[in-house]
Formats: sequence, structure tokens, C-alpha cells
Amino acid sequence: MKSYPPGGKKQAGDLEGESLGAGRIIVDIDNTLWPLAPELWEQLKKVNPQMPPPEQWGTRESLERFMSLKDFFQVLKVIHLQQEKYTPFPESHLFLNALKERGFYIVIASHRARETYRPTVNWLKKNRLVFDEVHLSSDKSVLFAGSLALVDDSPMNLDKAVEAGILGTGLVFPWNEKSGHRLFKSLPEVLAYLDSKLPQSRRG
Repeated sequence: MKSYPPGGKKQAGDLEGESLGAGRIIVDIDNTLWPLAPELWEQLKKVNPQMPPPEQWGTRESLERFMSLKDFFQVLKVIHLQQEKYTPFPESHLFLNALKERGFYIVIASHRARETYRPTVNWLKKNRLVFDEVHLSSDKSVLFAGSLALVDDSPMNLDKAVEAGILGTGLVFPWNEKSGHRLFKSLPEVLAYLDSKLPQSRRG
């Protein structure tokens, strides 16, 4: 199990050769391993009570009608700094275990500030969420070379994954349901989709 804080000696995308041989899967955290959206909404309303619920969230530009991106990301950072107090989705533990049992190399990747690195790793370990590496940055595409799939809720990230020639999937939410990607209501369904699409020969 390896984990590298942003700015550490390990460079983004410069992963061990063993990860390529095992078949690397990139897994998001927010709205993939735990339900960020409801907590984020509660905190955003403290900044602007007029902030609409997640069901009405669309593009980044639509959120900017209610607050600046600076304020938005500051709220998000505070949540991430307190990550250890939140509970993952019930299926997250089994989902990651299933990927590991299939021989995949798991890179947990999240758009987070460097100060949130330790709370993030502590949360993963506290909840027995298995991983091989942790990658925190604003650009997950640096991980795509040599990867097999991205599990994420962001339409933009999924678009980039498909453009890079890797499988893109994740959980369905109001902000991604019209993205055209194969998205599902639960992580077991995501796992079944990965099983149906990823080549057997790359599974350990």
C-alpha cells in the first residue's frame, strides 16, 4: 500500500511497473466512495441560503450564480479536512475488496488540496477501504496512461477518460445522468459493468 501527498517525490502518472501489469483502476472518492453531495449542500447553504439542492446542480457555471468558486472550494476543503468523521457508502468496502481480489491495482484519486492528504488516508484506513496508491490533484488525466478504467461521478473526468481510450463509469447523479456515460445506481452494478468490459487477461 503506497500513498503520496501532492508535491511528494512521486510524480503524477509515474506509477510502478507492477501497477501496469496488474491492471490499474482509478477510483474517485467524493460521490463514489461516500455521499459528499448532501453534506456539501448543507455547508454551502451556510454561505448562501439560496443554494439549490444537489438535484438541481448542473455545470460549474450554474453554481457560480450562487457563490464564487473560491468560496465553493473553501467549503469543500473544510469538509475534506474533516473527512474522518464521515461514513462511506455501505458497498464501498466490498467494491474495493472485489477489485483487489480480481487482481487490479487501485489508485484512489481525488481533486483535493494538499492539506487534506492525511485526513484522506486516515479515512481510507479507518474504514478498511483498500488501495494501492492515493493521488490528490486537480487533474486525474495524468493517471490515464496505462490505466484500464476510471470510476468517477464527474462528466468532465469521464469524458477525458473515454477520449484517452480507457473505460469510464460510476454512480449516477442528477449532474451526470445526461452525460451519455454508462452510470449506475450502486457500486455492485458498477463492478458488474467492469467485469463485463475489462479483459480477463489483465486481471492478475
